[in-house]
Amino acid sequence: MVKAVYHDNSFHLIDPVNLKDGDEVELRILPDPEIKKLKGAFRIKDTRMIEEIIESDIFE
Repeated sequence: MVKAVYHDNSFHLIDPVNLKDGDEVELRILPDPEIKKLKGAFRIKDTRMIEEIIESDIFE
């Protein structure tokens, strides 16, 4: 998972990525407040772990 910030109508990556120019990607937009609502729902306090669980194939 890669995090980005949306500003001035563009996504600005927070983490580096290993992509070449022209590589196509698919984005799933999950507003941070939605993720934070789930904090504690699974007795997991680490929001990064919650994001990884949400992004896993088991919820598709």
